[in-house]
Amino acid sequence: MWPAPADRALLSELTAPYRRLALVGLAKNTGKTVALATLLRELESEGRRVGVTSVGRDGEEHDVIDARIEKPSIQLSGGSLVATTDGLLRASGIPHELLEQTDVRTPLGRVLIARLRGAGAIEVAGPSAAEQVRAVSDAMLAHGAEQVLIDGAIDRRAASSPDVADGLVISTGAILDRDIEEVVLLTSNAVELVRLPKAEEAARALALEPRFPLTAESEQIAELLDDNPDAERLSVSGALPDRFLRALAHLTHRRRREIVLVVADPTKVFLSKRGPSWYARQGVRLEAVHPIELAAITVNPVAPRSHAFDSRELRELLGQAIADVPIFDVLHPDYPGMRQPAARSASASGPA
Repeated sequence: MWPAPADRALLSELTAPYRRLALVGLAKNTGKTVALATLLRELESEGRRVGVTSVGRDGEEHDVIDARIEKPSIQLSGGSLVATTDGLLRASGIPHELLEQTDVRTPLGRVLIARLRGAGAIEVAGPSAAEQVRAVSDAMLAHGAEQVLIDGAIDRRAASSPDVADGLVISTGAILDRDIEEVVLLTSNAVELVRLPKAEEAARALALEPRFPLTAESEQIAELLDDNPDAERLSVSGALPDRFLRALAHLTHRRRREIVLVVADPTKVFLSKRGPSWYARQGVRLEAVHPIELAAITVNPVAPRSHAFDSRELRELLGQAIADVPIFDVLHPDYPGMRQPAARSASASGPA
């Protein structure tokens, strides 16, 4: 029953083992930026040197969908490292030491790595490709960062990849739906996908041609199954779309077969309405060669300019649906990092 002992720890304590930590929101305004700000504040108080980058652009003043919603700035302390574009670094007005000019270019300019000589708010626009995010993260570690925080979003799957980050924090909240039970279901489905079990026997899987899951029709999938009657495991090297999964599940169910689909990592799987457990009941189980380490979940019980849930109730329901993952509302008075209660109302602008 919630809260588990780990839930009484600080977010920074639970995420300390991960040198590269990604923060990803399941939607806009789920509190991801607030979770990042909380981590930064806690790490500063612990005297740890942090590096920050983003998969794409973040830290903007207003929400890009609804300009009426204020976005919390990314506040960095002096001594922090940041990977952002040259223009945004200059616009911040923060004194800094340029450490490296990378070869990464974005629509907003070249990505630079700098050490801040003073505190202040800054917009962060990093690379979009997974290998580039990993490269700038490793560069910040090489320049002395003890931990790198990677700011991502639901449409920036690269941040979650184990090729990029060692650990992950997911932010969810009331913005997902007006029905609290639906929020719990959507969140648990997303978490279940992130936590795909590790594939222990990937070498024994029948390897599919990379484009087959993207282009195969139902007849071709049926032919694959019939031509390989003893196949129990199929390996997918690239993306695994929901369309292929639905067709495969229908065919395995009809044939009373069970198939394990092995993917490189959970970010390669694209599901729409159904979670992995539903497909498992149809005879198709998902495993990952490189699993993702989910460190914690943060919640925002307020949907900006709409509705709100009781924070304790939301966290308790999520805790019942999702086992063994600490769940926090970092703005609630019961969060250990809060010194004073935070005022928050459904009519107020919610955190990003």
